[in-house]
Amino acid sequence: MTAFVFIFVYYFGKPIFVNFGVSDRNRFFTAITIGFILETTVFAITGTSGYKMISP
Repeated sequence: MTAFVFIFVYYFGKPIFVNFGVSDRNRFFTAITIGFILETTVFAITGTSGYKMISP
Protein backbone atom coordinates (compact mmCIF):
# COMPACT_ATOMS: atom_id res chain seq x y z
CA MET A 1 0.00 0.00 0.00
CA THR A 2 2.86 2.36 0.76
CA ALA A 3 4.30 1.67 -2.68
CA PHE A 4 0.95 2.38 -4.31
CA VAL A 5 0.61 5.75 -2.56
CA PHE A 6 4.27 6.50 -3.26
CA ILE A 7 3.79 6.01 -7.00
CA PHE A 8 0.75 8.28 -7.08
CA VAL A 9 2.31 11.06 -5.02
CA TYR A 10 5.80 10.86 -6.53
CA TYR A 11 4.92 10.55 -10.19
CA PHE A 12 1.47 12.10 -10.54
CA GLY A 13 2.21 14.88 -8.05
CA LYS A 14 5.33 16.03 -9.89
CA PRO A 15 3.70 19.12 -11.46
CA ILE A 16 2.55 20.30 -8.02
CA PHE A 17 5.99 19.84 -6.48
CA VAL A 18 7.72 21.51 -9.45
CA ASN A 19 5.45 24.56 -9.15
CA PHE A 20 6.55 24.97 -5.52
CA GLY A 21 10.21 24.45 -6.39
CA VAL A 22 10.63 21.24 -4.37
CA SER A 23 13.68 19.13 -5.22
CA ASP A 24 13.44 15.50 -6.32
CA ARG A 25 14.96 14.35 -3.06
CA ASN A 26 12.37 16.17 -0.97
CA ARG A 27 9.60 14.95 -3.28
CA PHE A 28 10.80 11.37 -2.72
CA PHE A 29 10.80 11.67 1.07
CA THR A 30 7.46 13.47 1.10
CA ALA A 31 5.87 10.71 -1.01
CA ILE A 32 7.26 7.91 1.15
CA THR A 33 6.19 9.69 4.35
CA ILE A 34 2.63 10.17 3.10
CA GLY A 35 2.54 6.47 2.15
CA PHE A 36 3.73 5.39 5.60
CA ILE A 37 1.24 7.66 7.35
CA LEU A 38 -1.66 6.38 5.25
CA GLU A 39 -0.70 2.74 5.78
CA THR A 40 -0.32 3.25 9.53
CA THR A 41 -3.72 4.94 9.67
CA VAL A 42 -5.42 2.10 7.79
CA PHE A 43 -3.72 -0.48 10.02
CA ALA A 44 -4.74 1.41 13.17
CA ILE A 45 -8.38 1.59 12.05
CA THR A 46 -8.83 -1.91 10.64
CA GLY A 47 -6.18 -3.90 12.49
CA THR A 48 -4.94 -6.96 10.67
CA SER A 49 -8.33 -7.58 9.06
CA GLY A 50 -7.59 -4.80 6.57
CA TYR A 51 -4.78 -6.91 5.18
CA LYS A 52 -6.73 -10.22 5.33
CA MET A 53 -4.17 -11.77 7.69
CA ILE A 54 -6.74 -12.75 10.29
CA SER A 55 -10.44 -13.23 9.63
CA PRO A 56 -12.66 -10.97 11.75
